[in-house]
Amino acid sequence: MNQEQIKHITDTYYRKLNKHFKHILPGFDAEKIHQHRVEYKRLRAFFRMMSQEHETAGKITIAKNLKKAYSIAGSIRDLQLQQHRIRETTKQEPKKPQAYLSLLQKEIDKLKPELSEIFLKKPVTESKNKTDSSIPGEFPLNIFRNFVQQKWAAVYAIIVSGHFSDDNLHAIRKGIKDLFYNLKIYEGVEHASLSLSIWKGKDEQYFNKLLDELGSFQDKCTAIDLLKSYWLNNLNKYNRELLERVKKEWIKDKLTMKQRLVKKLKTDVIPQQAAQ
Repeated sequence: MNQEQIKHITDTYYRKLNKHFKHILPGFDAEKIHQHRVEYKRLRAFFRMMSQEHETAGKITIAKNLKKAYSIAGSIRDLQLQQHRIRETTKQEPKKPQAYLSLLQKEIDKLKPELSEIFLKKPVTESKNKTDSSIPGEFPLNIFRNFVQQKWAAVYAIIVSGHFSDDNLHAIRKGIKDLFYNLKIYEGVEHASLSLSIWKGKDEQYFNKLLDELGSFQDKCTAIDLLKSYWLNNLNKYNRELLERVKKEWIKDKLTMKQRLVKKLKTDVIPQQAAQ
């Protein structure tokens, strides 16, 4: 991959990122936020890969304002999804936990002006100007293969350690996602060859399903985290007791999901890794 090809890829990511960012405002639609964040993750994954060869490129980092926009947009979307989850989970109850839903809305309303303010600073253009100067002259295929090996080594190390904390499961997902996003850049014979080294005897569909399961687990963790004790303690009795019941159910669901994921990672991923 030469510099012109690399520049074309980053230009495309930034153009899409800017388009999605503009669509977030003024409605703050959860799906529009999701599209923006996915594009950001693709760009971030690409820069992580480009930074693999430090002698050539050095570390390429996204500008702070764009990172901040990504983070705030993510918090807004998490709160919006929580509202939806709570409404769905409590639809059979005589009353909705309106006090909690209102609390979530207040948190969303606090974050919206922050995101609007960052938007005025043109963070996508700022980041593009910053990273364009760090793009390497070339990115050889063997460096991508090294990137693949490092990502799998990190995933394998977590599985072998047996330390399946929530953060470590999230790290596994992020590592595989980075490979998933970057593989899509390549086409034809290169894509077929790299697929073999990435999917480790499985196929793309298998890893799509694994990523979905890891994503659902992450969503469940977020949902539980947003039922913060200090929030619930300040609610009226009906809201508090209802949400404590919901929280207990979600914690049980989370443990079941984790057990299933750990079993899959130990039985499916380790043998394939060990064979390499």
